[in-house]
Amino acid sequence: MMNMQKFRGQLLVSTLLCVRVLSAAGAEDHASAVVPESVAANAANETPALVYGGEQRVRTEDWNNITDFSNDKDDERRQMRYRTRVWLQYDSKPVEFRVGIVDEFYKKYALKQSDVVLDRLNLDEVVFESLSLSLKKLLLPGLSIVVGRQDIQRGEGFLIFDATSGDGSRTAYFNAANISYQRGKSKFEFLGILDPQMDRFLPIIHGQHKHLTEWDEQALGLYYTNRENKKSDIDGYYFYKKEVKDYRSANNPLFQPDRNISTVGARLAQRFAKGYSLTGEFAGQWGSQHANATADLAAADIRAGGGYLYAKKSFDTSTKPYMTVGYWAMSGDDPNSQTMNGFDPIFARWPKYSELYLYSMVPERGVSYWTNNRMLQLETGLKPIKQLAIRATFYNQDAFHPSNKSPTIFAKGTHRGENYQLRADYLFNEKLRGHILFESYSPGDFYAVRNMSYFVQAQIVYQFKGSLIFQQVH
Repeated sequence: MMNMQKFRGQLLVSTLLCVRVLSAAGAEDHASAVVPESVAANAANETPALVYGGEQRVRTEDWNNITDFSNDKDDERRQMRYRTRVWLQYDSKPVEFRVGIVDEFYKKYALKQSDVVLDRLNLDEVVFESLSLSLKKLLLPGLSIVVGRQDIQRGEGFLIFDATSGDGSRTAYFNAANISYQRGKSKFEFLGILDPQMDRFLPIIHGQHKHLTEWDEQALGLYYTNRENKKSDIDGYYFYKKEVKDYRSANNPLFQPDRNISTVGARLAQRFAKGYSLTGEFAGQWGSQHANATADLAAADIRAGGGYLYAKKSFDTSTKPYMTVGYWAMSGDDPNSQTMNGFDPIFARWPKYSELYLYSMVPERGVSYWTNNRMLQLETGLKPIKQLAIRATFYNQDAFHPSNKSPTIFAKGTHRGENYQLRADYLFNEKLRGHILFESYSPGDFYAVRNMSYFVQAQIVYQFKGSLIFQQVH
C-alpha cells in the first residue's frame, strides 16, 4: 500500500510539472521570439487564430451506503480519479475547427475482499471529446452551423446538458449538427443529435467498450433564446427524441423498451431590484413506449412533466452572501396506471442537485435518472475572501409514488429523505482551482433500510492555454 501511495503522489507531481512546463514553454517561446517592427506595430490589430490548451484534474472520492442505505452491505468505496484533457482550436472568424481528447483513469482501493482486483491503478481509454467544424458566415447574416462532436448546455441544464451519462464527468459531449440564426440578442437553434450507446464514430485508444448510455439516442430539437432585456432571460424549446436498443436483457427490471418522446418547455429568469431574482422552468412530455413481451408489459402512452421555481436574494456586501429557496418536481410512474408518467430527463442525467444521490438512483432507473422526485431546496452561500466561496444546501426529497423495483432496497413510502451538503471552492489563480464537498443523506420510508450515507469529494484542477498563430483583424 505504501508503494502505491508513493506512486500515486509521484504521478500527481509529475503530471502537474509536465503541464506546467508545457504552458511555461509556450509563454517563453512568445516572449523570446524576435518580433519584426511591422508586426509589433500591428499587434493591436491581431487576434489568436490557433489556440491550444489543456487541463489536469485530480479527484479523490469516498462514499458509503449510497445505493442501498444499509450498513449490512460492505459497499464502501475510496478512489482516485485522474482526468487529462488537451485541445486545439483554429479560428479564422468565418471558419472554426476544434479538436480535443480526454482520458480519465482510476485508482480504486479495496475495502472488502471481493474488491482486491480493484486495488491497482486502472488505465482507461483515450477518446475524442470534441471534433467540430463551425461555419460562421453563410448566405444569410446571422446564420451559422456547427457540425460534429460538441458540448451543448442550455439554460440551467434541466434538460440539455450531458449526453454521455454513462462515463460520469469524463465527457458531456453531443454528436450533433446545430444550425442557428441570431438577430440582436435573440437566437433560434435547430439541433440534430445522434448519440449511440457506445462510441462508434471516432477512434478510441485502448478502448474499454464503455456504454455512454443504456440505449441509442436520436433527437431533433428547436431551441429559442432571448436576452433582449438585460433583466430577463427567456428560453423556449421543443425536442423529439427516440431511445432504442437498450443493451440490457429484456428480463432486467430496469430494461426500457424502445420509446419516442416529445418535450416542450420554457424557462424564465427575472432579475429585480435590490438583489432579488425569480427563476422558473416547466416542461411537458408525451409519446409512446413499445411492449416488452418478456416481462409481460404492454405498449403504453407517455404523459409526464417536470419543472422548478426558485427565488434568490443576493446581498451587496464584500462577502457576496446569498439565499435561495426553491421547489423542484419531476413526475413519476404510477404502478397502478397503464400510462407512463415518469419524467424523462432526456439529456440531463448529471449531478445538478447532488453528487451523492445520482448513485442512489442506479437501482431505481439508472445513474442520475432524475424522475419521480419532489424536492424543497434551501441554500445559502458567501465569499469570506475573494478566492473562497462556501455554500450550504439542503434538499427535502419526496417521491410521487413508491418504487416497484427491488423490495430489498425500496419500501412502500414516498418520503425519499434529506440531503445535506457543504462545499468550499478555492481559486488559487487563473490556472489553478479546487474544491471540497461533503454530503450526507438520511433516507425516509421510500427505502426498506434507512441507515445514513455519506459522500466526500476533493479535487484540484490545473488549466493552461496558449496561442500559436495570429491573424489580422480588419
